[in-house]
Amino acid sequence: MVNKQDSVSVYFQFKDASPFSCLFAFFPSSLIQNGIELKSFLRGKAFLKLRQRFGDPRAVDAIYVRSMRLTNNNTALALLLASIATFDHRMVGFKVPMLKLFFPLSDESDGDFLNRVNNLPAHIYRDGPAGRTGDRDKLQHFFGSAFLTFIFESRNSAERFGMFIEKGEDAFIVDGMLDPRDIRANHQGQQFGLALLVDNHHFPSEFLRFEIAEDTASSRQPTYTQPPFGER
Repeated sequence: MVNKQDSVSVYFQFKDASPFSCLFAFFPSSLIQNGIELKSFLRGKAFLKLRQRFGDPRAVDAIYVRSMRLTNNNTALALLLASIATFDHRMVGFKVPMLKLFFPLSDESDGDFLNRVNNLPAHIYRDGPAGRTGDRDKLQHFFGSAFLTFIFESRNSAERFGMFIEKGEDAFIVDGMLDPRDIRANHQGQQFGLALLVDNHHFPSEFLRFEIAEDTASSRQPTYTQPPFGER
């Protein structure tokens, strides 16, 4: 008889991949299939039960672990897939003189898109907005910043790109605004990305900590040197 606890723990356990197997994740067919499977996982009942049982920060861990398993521990692609899979907008609108142009961000059906977005972890900060939506839009900031930090091996590039996006969102995106809480998620994603350069088996929840979001875009956090946390 399978122990129920063991069957659940697999969602939080990294899997050792064979040497060079992570390279197969770069094949376009594998990349597309992995993206489809990760989104399907987020829409599923098993993921919803994980949220209900362990809370949303640990559910974010499960997203990263599943992405790592799908890509055979290709950390960069795992972060990229996690970023895409947590997009909570179906369309993005750009403000241009006398026009508003909209472009799709997902090729999912309407039903699949709504099911996935409604299943996204929404309560990851204690100061998050009340209601069902909560902080689910912060996941794409967190994973996206982690991805950029990891591939460039520096938080500076991610920092500049993140601020470009934030300021551009305020100026050029329909209904966009400069949000200090987005900047906080960016900073914590950068810390996560730097930590993964040392050990790619860290969990997002180690970095998704409650901190007062400052009202200035000039806030900075110390450069990461070694894991500022204890045993996991």
